[in-house]
Amino acid sequence: MNIVAVARCVAAIMSLIMAVYLALDGAHRPANLFLWPDVAVAVVLAVAGALPSRYAPAAMLFAFGWSGGVITTSIFSYVVRGEFAWPNLGLVLIAMAMTALLIRHLATASPDRATTGAVR
Repeated sequence: MNIVAVARCVAAIMSLIMAVYLALDGAHRPANLFLWPDVAVAVVLAVAGALPSRYAPAAMLFAFGWSGGVITTSIFSYVVRGEFAWPNLGLVLIAMAMTALLIRHLATASPDRATTGAVR
């Protein structure tokens, strides 16, 4: 299984979910505290997933980690109002799983790739 390919697909799906949510749920109103963080999550995930293979794993590691943090904060904005956002929890769990898989992928990368550019 190619972890980077799976991560690219997941990043595209999460980016699409965020974009559809912003467009259809009325979340694009200016008073929405999470408008710009949600837009940034959608854009960062899409861009990271589209990068060349050399840069994509590290960029997606950042994108999934950051999106997990933004969406976790969103969950707790519901919690303080006495509600819970179950779909958001699903997105956070997916983002954290992809972060863990990408960390494992980068940690087990071939030594040649890890030393690219180093003097031998």
